Amino acid sequence: MPSTFDYLQLLAAKITNELVISTIAGISMEWRELKHRDGNLYGVYMTGATSFAVGLAVALPHRRVISLEGDGSILMGLSILPVIAQQNPSNLVVIVFDNELYAAAGKVPSFTAGLTNLVEIVRGAGIKNTKLVRQLSEFQEAIDEAFQASSASFITVKVEMPSKPRPFLKAAYAQIENKYRFIRYIEQTENLQIIRSI
Repeated sequence: MPSTFDYLQLLAAKITNELVISTIAGISMEWRELKHRDGNLYGVYMTGATSFAVGLAVALPHRRVISLEGDGSILMGLSILPVIAQQNPSNLVVIVFDNELYAAAGKVPSFTAGLTNLVEIVRGAGIKNTKLVRQLSEFQEAIDEAFQASSASFITVKVEMPSKPRPFLKAAYAQIENKYRFIRYIEQTENLQIIRSI
C-alpha cells in the first residue's frame, strides 16, 4: 500500500495557484518538502484544516481550495461535513489520508481501524462526490475528477505508515510568518486587501 508521501507527490505535480491547507504533523511536513510555496497554510490545528478550507472556498468561489487531513483530525471535527454538504462549493477538495492511527500519540489506532467507515459517514452527511482510494492510479483519477467536479469533492486515501519516519527538512520560517505569507499571497493573487495597515 502506498504511503502519504507517494500520494502527495502525485498531487504536487498538479498544483498551480490552488490554496492548500494542511493539518498538523507528518502530512504538513511532507507537503512542505514536496511543494513549498506561499499558497500553503501548514500545520493547522486538529479539526481546523478543513474548516479553514471551507471558509476560503465559499469566500473565493473561483479559486480551488484543497484540505489535506488525517483520519484522526477529521474524526475529531465531523461537524464540518454537513456544512460542506449544505454549502457544496465545487472548488473544494478534501483529501483525508487514513493510516488508521493517531501517529503523534504513539500509533494509537483510530476508529477507522475498527468498524468506522469514513466514506459512509461522509455520504451520510450529504456529500455525494466521495471516493475511497487504495492505489496511486485511483488517486490520480480521483484528483482529475475532483478538479473538474461541479460539487465539493471528498477523497479518503488509505495509506500505509512507513516503518521508519522520513527525515524532514527544517521549516524555513515559523507558523506566524507562514500565516502572514499565506494571507499576503491571497491578497496579491486576488487583488484584495485582507489585513489593513495601521
